[in-house]
Amino acid sequence: MSFAGNLKTVALTDVFQLIFSSKKTGDLLLTKGKSQRHIYFQGGMLVFASSSDEQDLFGNTLLKRGRITKYELDSVLKSQKEGKKIGALLVERNLFTREEIIDCLKIQIEEIVFGLFGWKDGEFQFDEGKAPPPETIQVDLNPMNIIMEGMRRIDEWGELKKILPADDAALELVLEPPMPTEEMKLTRNEFTILALIGSGKRLSRVVEESYLDQFLTCKAIGNLLQAGLLRVGKTVKETKSVEKEQKELVDLLAQVYVNNLTFIFDSLKDKLGVRGHKVIFETFEYNKMFYPFLNQIFAGKDGEINFDMFLKFYKMLPEESRLWRLVSTFNSLLNDYLIAVQKNLGEKIYRRVLSEIKINIQSLINKNRQLAIKYGLEEEFSRGFRDR
Repeated sequence: MSFAGNLKTVALTDVFQLIFSSKKTGDLLLTKGKSQRHIYFQGGMLVFASSSDEQDLFGNTLLKRGRITKYELDSVLKSQKEGKKIGALLVERNLFTREEIIDCLKIQIEEIVFGLFGWKDGEFQFDEGKAPPPETIQVDLNPMNIIMEGMRRIDEWGELKKILPADDAALELVLEPPMPTEEMKLTRNEFTILALIGSGKRLSRVVEESYLDQFLTCKAIGNLLQAGLLRVGKTVKETKSVEKEQKELVDLLAQVYVNNLTFIFDSLKDKLGVRGHKVIFETFEYNKMFYPFLNQIFAGKDGEINFDMFLKFYKMLPEESRLWRLVSTFNSLLNDYLIAVQKNLGEKIYRRVLSEIKINIQSLINKNRQLAIKYGLEEEFSRGFRDR
């Protein structure tokens, strides 16, 4: 029996309870705006979950926890075949055991579901009998345990908000903490956060860099503040010279465009060999009339792009319109090469390449959050891929 509804009128806990108690098998699709979550059940047990949000991708989960390097992930993604999941490829390459992949999948699935508890509304639809995608490594989780943990987190968040300082507040270690009457015991998470903070760091940066999810990170910070091992330092507004900020800006733009164009060129050359070089050259030749500020040397037969060329191009543009013209030009150039990938390598590889580019851009934005916000870069980058 399939069913559908809205979270405004039917609580997520009730939906999970129905599926669990009746031991149903199928796919629960939850949609809110552009975000989608697929939660798969087998006999009432939760076996797999996926999310449309980039930060929920399995590769990102592994990267954030330091379980894999960007180079290793890139290598796996480049060799990904149709229908083959990343987890299965990691096992094949002996980078992980199947048991390690299952443990990481459980963490990913739990985080995807925990994120749903923040949804005040959203459509849901249960398709009975629908199975997870082929090649999926499945787990076995009791959905009621996850619901209990999710509800507990909601309650604890309310208390944490009373303890935690503002996101831009500096956190500092207390060098001479008060001596407790009993031996102080710290959890592994609390030790991890202490090491991450080091000599001092803003709360928002700690949350961003922690391999723990946001809730567990903030909970550890709250406990350490209450224990007197951390204190809130003075919030010092960072001031940057115009020259330094411009350098950081062009560095970020270069990483976004040079790295991603290089990734596309490598994909074309790896899959097509000599013909890949020809596709790279002909794509630019065909479209160069739309790029009056670029020349053939920038993206030639070998697809060679380097930072010096990028910087030279940036400085050539009029200062008052430099950012807009550069971003619009390179967004267009990226799209032209993505079309070339789609046409010459097929839909599956095109989707993988597009996904990797989006992940790379979001990762760079996260590392340069303040700069990206100031110049509206996240919106500019996403605009270039909105219709893809």
